Amino acid sequence: MVEPTSEPSEGSPANSPTSAATLYVDTENLRDSAQALIEEAIESWPEQAPPVARLNLYVRADLVQLWDLWAGGQFPHLTVLVHGIQHFSGQPTKNSADIALAIDAVADFMAGATQYVAVMSDDSDFIALYAKLRQLAHGNTPFLWVLTDRFGTRSTTIRDYFPSPHIHVVSAPLTDRAELAPSAAPELSDDVEAPAEPFAAMADLIIRELPVGSFKSTDCLPIIKKHWPEHPMAEMPGPKFGTEFANKIWPLLKERGVKQVGTKPRRYEMTEEAKARK
Repeated sequence: MVEPTSEPSEGSPANSPTSAATLYVDTENLRDSAQALIEEAIESWPEQAPPVARLNLYVRADLVQLWDLWAGGQFPHLTVLVHGIQHFSGQPTKNSADIALAIDAVADFMAGATQYVAVMSDDSDFIALYAKLRQLAHGNTPFLWVLTDRFGTRSTTIRDYFPSPHIHVVSAPLTDRAELAPSAAPELSDDVEAPAEPFAAMADLIIRELPVGSFKSTDCLPIIKKHWPEHPMAEMPGPKFGTEFANKIWPLLKERGVKQVGTKPRRYEMTEEAKARK
């Protein structure tokens, strides 16, 4: 059940430009890092998307006022709406925010309140929202999916089927990307990659420790040996390591701004952009 929304935060603009984006955030999906991730998303907003003018937050109903105080103070230049999602004990509530968010996004788009929808959540349920907006837009879909690089949260459905030009990845705090011990790993749905391998943390340390400029995969091997000496990759010969690197670590580096500059042999480039994100 969706509670009435709060009023736009004091100090927010009364009317947002229709050409600007509205960012719809499922805060419960982002868990304890929601505030830091929202700040990072707005700060690192991609150039290919219109600027954010409206921020819609979907939170627990009993936290509406607290979130409104935080968001209004943190983003005084945005129109902020905080939507309360009521949870009932003993009843499933997993999709309550998803449904409310999707309904609001389509309604806002149809009413002309926004011409560009951005959703922040690692939940794969919003593929249906993208499909509906593509149908309504009759062409270039006005949609951005803001995902995080938190360890073990990325749905394989998004990775395998969703068009990458409509994805923007936000860097989570390092504590959210660290390798989880098996006993501490959260219960995951069937289509979510289990956090059994520390590839995201490996990518972060490679960016941190390698200098700006060209490098090859085996230049990363000492970093793996130093920080993950027991990991199978630490003992792999060069060619096998290169293959595993290309399959498991390179996609994460690419999301963070590292470039590939050669294919035979493979060579990569550490960029200032990637360094700046860390």
